[in-house]
Amino acid sequence: MRLYRQRKRAGRRVIMLEIDEVETATMLEELHFLHPLDADDDEALERALCKMIQVLCRALAGDV
Repeated sequence: MRLYRQRKRAGRRVIMLEIDEVETATMLEELHFLHPLDADDDEALERALCKMIQVLCRALAGDV
């Protein structure tokens, strides 16, 4: 509950996504968000996907 409140105050939320594992890892590798040796690491994949979304949002907002 504490983490939920912290995220809410920070304007963040956790969502569940169903993705194609191979396609997503390949795309993240090609965009240099994921090291090829980390493609089977779920936590590394999650971090890379989060980073890619942050970069995309900032770019679209003109904050890059």
